[in-house]
Amino acid sequence: MRDGNIILSVAKAMELLQILSRAGRPLSLKELTDLCGYPKSTVFGLLTTMRLHDVVTQTPEGKYTLGLRLFEYGRQVERSWDISRVARPYMEHLCRQTGASVMLSVCEGGSVITLDQVETRGGLRVVSDTGSRLPIYCTSQGKVFLAHMSRTAAEALLRGQGLTQFTPHTITDIPALLREAEICRANGYAIENGEYKIGLRSISAPVRTVEGKVRYAVGVIGMFRSVHSEEFHAAVEQVCATAAMISAALGYQSNPTG
Repeated sequence: MRDGNIILSVAKAMELLQILSRAGRPLSLKELTDLCGYPKSTVFGLLTTMRLHDVVTQTPEGKYTLGLRLFEYGRQVERSWDISRVARPYMEHLCRQTGASVMLSVCEGGSVITLDQVETRGGLRVVSDTGSRLPIYCTSQGKVFLAHMSRTAAEALLRGQGLTQFTPHTITDIPALLREAEICRANGYAIENGEYKIGLRSISAPVRTVEGKVRYAVGVIGMFRSVHSEEFHAAVEQVCATAAMISAALGYQSNPTG
């Protein structure tokens, strides 16, 4: 069903931009015409108009590709986003799903900073205050950031700070931490099993920006009985789904084929 207010020429122009975005390479007029199915004259007129506004540009060979104006627009949109405002509805839903407290974090200076949190209505408070710094090596959110650094950068960061033994379960061996980071990167999430505070377990997953960079981590923390329990496994799936939804809300598009 079509909305009577839709302007077809604008819709067609948006479709051409989508085709160019998905192609990932410059396309000729014939290729674009074949892919969209519109008459060549229509496609040429749309491309000529979009070139005037710098949202499409031409290569020296005459092929068409996305213009720099789109990059400028994207940067402006990104600057206008407040990550907490974007993530908050998803965090509240995750809290209701899991019954655990939810945190949104960023990595800065080798530590993890809590940007926002949603606490459960239970009596036990398990989330750190917003703005507080947490260790990067023994929290699930910290492990997410380690996992998405180069091995060289992660090792240098770990060697440059003291690795305090907070609990009997805290991992302070650097090779072991690097192996855990590799597992996190492969799995798409990280867990913390009583390594920072006895009795608490957490799960975090990466949140990606429109460029695909891991700038944030979202996770849950609570008194899960075991990392092998059904409730914990369910929470893993819910955290990963929430991270993917926040990433999409920030403009990130995953590539299932690559």
